[in-house]
Amino acid sequence: MKKILIAIDNDFLREGYLRVFEREGFEVLGTKSGIMALDLVKEEKPDVILSDIIFAGMRKFELLEKLKKDFYTRDIPVIIFSQLERRENRQKAMELEAEDFVTAAAVSPNELVRKIRIILGEQRTYRIRILRGSDDVKRLVNDLNYSSDLKCPKCRSNMELCLMRDLSVGSSHFIISFVCPKCG
Repeated sequence: MKKILIAIDNDFLREGYLRVFEREGFEVLGTKSGIMALDLVKEEKPDVILSDIIFAGMRKFELLEKLKKDFYTRDIPVIIFSQLERRENRQKAMELEAEDFVTAAAVSPNELVRKIRIILGEQRTYRIRILRGSDDVKRLVNDLNYSSDLKCPKCRSNMELCLMRDLSVGSSHFIISFVCPKCG
């Protein structure tokens, strides 16, 4: 059983995610304290950490910085969880080697579970390079009502088709999306 530490300052969100991950079969640990999170990581050695950006008594990203500097904890994947999307926070998290950055409003609990299963290697994704201009791609884009020219809106790179099994439905069901190979 995989172990997740949920270090989120907001009691309501933390308790909700603790229940979600417990229901999904994870061993769950939770805290609202950055100091306690450091202690729990050393004692319990979680497989993944879902962490707030800031905690009482700590600077912004201090928990992530300490985890990544410590030889025994630096390889544990850390997903930064924020209630607000701020580009500078996302960039800082990636500079500090966070595995991902998610915002409460932009990701559902089920999507977060899927992201973590992918990070832990429990769920595979498939990325398929799109051959622009093919009839199959044109039909797919039309069927999905996708209005883009299949270029990333941020960097203009060619998008890839990403397939991910939806294990909540069954092994033969997939979630599909277009993903930029550079921006994620």
